[in-house]
Amino acid sequence: MLCHQIIVFILIFFIVRKTKTDSFQMQVLEARQLYPFRGYKDVQMFHYTVPPEVAFASFQYKANGSFQCPPKRIAVYLQYGSFPVMTLQNASYPDFFSVRRMHLHNVTLMSDMVPLTVNISNPLPGNWYAAAFLLENTERIAQKGLFKSCLSWLSSTLKLNIVTNVISLLQNEKLKQNISGNQMYRFFALKNSWIASIELKNCLSSGRCSVMMMFRRLGMPTFTAESDSFISCNDTSPCVLKVIPAAGHWNYVYIQNKEKEPLQFDLVIHTEECQDSSSLNDISEAVEVESDGLTYFDTKYETNFTSENSSCWPHIPLIRISLPTNLAYEYNLPPDKDDSYPVILNVSNTQYTLTDFEVLPIVDIGGTLVIELAVSPFMNLSHYNVSVSGCLSYGVRPSSEDVNCFSGISLNVNTSSWENRFATRFVPYPEAGTWYFRLNTKCYIMNNTNDSIACDLPKTPVFLRIRSTPCVLGHCGNYGTCYQYVSGGLIFSTCNCIAGWKGWGCTDNSTALSDSELLLDVLLLTLSNLLFIPAIILSASRKYFTEAFVYFATMLSSTFYHACDAEVYSYCLIRLSVLQFCDFYSAILSVWVTLIAMAKLPNIVQSFTHMAGAVGVALGVEYDRTGLWVFVLPTGIGLLILFTSWANQCRKKHVCYPTHRVWLFFLLPGALLALSGLIIYAFFETKDNYPFVHSAWHITIALSVLFLLPRRELNSKSTPEATSSCSYIRVGDVVCQDISQPSYAQLLAPTP
Repeated sequence: MLCHQIIVFILIFFIVRKTKTDSFQMQVLEARQLYPFRGYKDVQMFHYTVPPEVAFASFQYKANGSFQCPPKRIAVYLQYGSFPVMTLQNASYPDFFSVRRMHLHNVTLMSDMVPLTVNISNPLPGNWYAAAFLLENTERIAQKGLFKSCLSWLSSTLKLNIVTNVISLLQNEKLKQNISGNQMYRFFALKNSWIASIELKNCLSSGRCSVMMMFRRLGMPTFTAESDSFISCNDTSPCVLKVIPAAGHWNYVYIQNKEKEPLQFDLVIHTEECQDSSSLNDISEAVEVESDGLTYFDTKYETNFTSENSSCWPHIPLIRISLPTNLAYEYNLPPDKDDSYPVILNVSNTQYTLTDFEVLPIVDIGGTLVIELAVSPFMNLSHYNVSVSGCLSYGVRPSSEDVNCFSGISLNVNTSSWENRFATRFVPYPEAGTWYFRLNTKCYIMNNTNDSIACDLPKTPVFLRIRSTPCVLGHCGNYGTCYQYVSGGLIFSTCNCIAGWKGWGCTDNSTALSDSELLLDVLLLTLSNLLFIPAIILSASRKYFTEAFVYFATMLSSTFYHACDAEVYSYCLIRLSVLQFCDFYSAILSVWVTLIAMAKLPNIVQSFTHMAGAVGVALGVEYDRTGLWVFVLPTGIGLLILFTSWANQCRKKHVCYPTHRVWLFFLLPGALLALSGLIIYAFFETKDNYPFVHSAWHITIALSVLFLLPRRELNSKSTPEATSSCSYIRVGDVVCQDISQPSYAQLLAPTP
């Protein structure tokens, strides 16, 4: 009782009867680039903070695009408390997922600088989140640098109008009111509040005393179905509205004067509270007890809340355990004396049992909330059956009248079979705040006429696990990978699906590729590189050993890269990024050495160009391996060297070089093959035909080498120079002393 008086004193000290706040606020979020939606990883997040007692919120969005680009369609999903949960592409959710969301708004706009506004009356205070993305259905693979980049950006502005005349009420304290219009009130419900009674009495008016009293938790009531409760009050007095308040938060009451005549009335708030009569140390380990053939688990812990009335339910306290992984935490029973966490809790068979837990804002909402409920596997079921019903509710505890949990998420288990003894529910991106879980157990015995008779088992041992994991239990099935992304400073987890699978957990196979199709794609992309073998043999037979080695490296790099990059049937010899570098590097280098070989440069110049090209291509590939210039620049320089060398040889030989025969039978077919491969690679690749088109690119480039690589010109045999009898060095280079020939001294001696 002393604790209650202290809390009331604090509320009296801090709460003023008339709350004065600024009437207008604004939040501006600068423009952010948007991306086409392929999965949740492509969304751009926006975060807003709505203060309490906002009468009107205007979320404005304005998008613009690149210059001289057509406008694009943009989708925006706005959600209170957590990230919006939506699925496009007609994808289904995994089994046992609960995706029912409140306060979700979605709009579409164009990137034409025309603003679009989402207006919300009396929004709930706290965090609001928006997910935005482009609505594009193109499957074409646009090569970087070949097509103009048409980008889109989205900016947002939030304008808030705040009420300045909200009157605060104190519990069990009568407030006399004289109003001529409508009036908003609020009261703070303590953590242990169970039921609140809002009483309007002693109503006086010159005409009829006709008012509408509306109640809403957390936020101001509206004239829509979002208001939690309402009652019409006429001349009868008193008028009482009983509600379940949001414990530990502000609750709001709106009095609407229907007759528009001055009213005088008394308004008072009564709350029923459940007192905390046990501490966390009251919980001990479960002990198996047998009684009349029935087995249950007995603990010292019975209930955490007792009540001054009989309406309160037993309450199970939970403690939060934060795990090392992002978005991973769980709620367990308090530890035993040996610091071990109990996994079995005993639930009363005669009344509801309640527990609650918190989902923290921002840091907890990006994962998936998992609720697991099961009947204890250690129970002796030879004499009776047990059923357990769970009801998960956000923001407010389930009412006792909602037996079937229509307002929340239900879990039901029973002992009729082993499959029915366990149930799981998943809540993706749970809203931040307090979540409640209600348990109801029944023990019954089936008689000879198959009628159920209640057994005398006082408690039922139940397994309950509440936790959060990234994605779906940290996984995305066999055809997806779980990743964590950061957008707008917010972290969330999502699945990246492969092989045509889609959905929140990569479980929708409506567009999935078969195993034979996947295997065919891998074989096409890898085995098509074997067409480099004839080019390798030809270059080695013509003494182009450097070129043969480069073609061999290109074949191996491309084969292992595509084998590692495959979606299902993959094999990675080394890290994928290294294989990708080797693939791009060796492909561009093979073009370079082929052009240098066609130029027929002197050995010294050819050696220099090989090394310069190897170093330059390596720098370019490392800088931007998918860019256009990393391919165009080496090819352009190689062609310049090639044509310069050919022109020089035409000048020296005074005849066209190469000959018409070479142009007709070798250069033209080779150039057509290479050009056709480049065209289909750059302009015709899509996600669907990628294995076929890219394999054709491999084949055309490999075959073009057979036509473009020139024959090695062998030097004509000449008469060998005379050599000295004492050395293999040319006589012209070294004069050898020979006894059969006069020495230089003898030749220079004076004649007698």
